[in-house]
Amino acid sequence: MPARTRALTKMLIASGVLLVAVLVVSLINRDSAATYELSNDVSNSSSGIAKNADNRGSQLAEVELLTVLGETISTRSLIGTPTIINIWYSTCEPCRRELPVLAQGALKSGENIRFIGINIKDSAKVASEFAADYGVKFEIFLDANGAFISASGVSTAPMTLAVNAQGLIINQIAGELSTAKLDELMSELLK
Repeated sequence: MPARTRALTKMLIASGVLLVAVLVVSLINRDSAATYELSNDVSNSSSGIAKNADNRGSQLAEVELLTVLGETISTRSLIGTPTIINIWYSTCEPCRRELPVLAQGALKSGENIRFIGINIKDSAKVASEFAADYGVKFEIFLDANGAFISASGVSTAPMTLAVNAQGLIINQIAGELSTAKLDELMSELLK
């Protein structure tokens, strides 16, 4: 067999093997493509990813948080006024996008609804400066040891809780909050 024919045969065989390998890999990846959905289910999914507890109808977890000045505050002190609680941190992209929405909502609600942010990762300095950069004027607390998110079964950020004046969580939103959804939460709190 001439050298040219042997080389052509080897190239055809190599191309065939490569084509089969690409097809096998694409079939494997098509069936195992990961998809993630935020949920209020507290159990572990089949992929082992923790999910959020459904806190609707539950009393607000009673834990201690830190103010950005380093003072301790109990979540019990939040009871008495309808409250929007937003759980966030500075490197969370959906958190960044929704902070201006929350800042506007807080201004719009005036004294009728208390807004607070609970930062779960940043230092007091980073959290307060970051929030200020986004126009946030409401109180920022720190969950430095994770007590609040643990007691509340919160696994994802951002998470927004609507808490009535009696401390009952009437609704929660996992993921980025839109202006329309925030307006709905505020209306629910003012009923």
